[in-house]
Amino acid sequence: MKKKTTKSKKIIKVVKWISIDEADKYPETPTPMLGGFFGLNVSRFNGKPIGRQEGKRWKDYIGAFVKEARPYLEAIRKDVLKKKLTYTGEDHQDKEDGCPVFNDGKACSMSWRAWGDLMAAIWSTEDDKDYCYMDFYMGHTKVKKDD
Repeated sequence: MKKKTTKSKKIIKVVKWISIDEADKYPETPTPMLGGFFGLNVSRFNGKPIGRQEGKRWKDYIGAFVKEARPYLEAIRKDVLKKKLTYTGEDHQDKEDGCPVFNDGKACSMSWRAWGDLMAAIWSTEDDKDYCYMDFYMGHTKVKKDD
């Protein structure tokens, strides 16, 4: 009789935040590079004008990605909420601590728009407010969180 082996999945966690230049030295995560879709209605076919979508939250965001990317995105979400980070895409690429590194030795770097999608999804859910990627796209930490 064959023994059943169970493969334990390592829980992905953020272990530190580094600059985008440093992140280039690490293996990449399967997270999105391109973005600019979250919370924005760009279709005129549904009868609504271009603008914000109502009610989009984390579940809508995370559901759009392959299974392999989800543990990294969830780890970022947990760390962002723990630290109350509101980095914009510009912050993500410009700050010395803008890119997360994970306990599996990989790092995450995204475009400004992709990072804006991520942050809008995180904070839309947390604040129960309809953010879109543009709220976290450029500039430096526009949305302030209470300490």
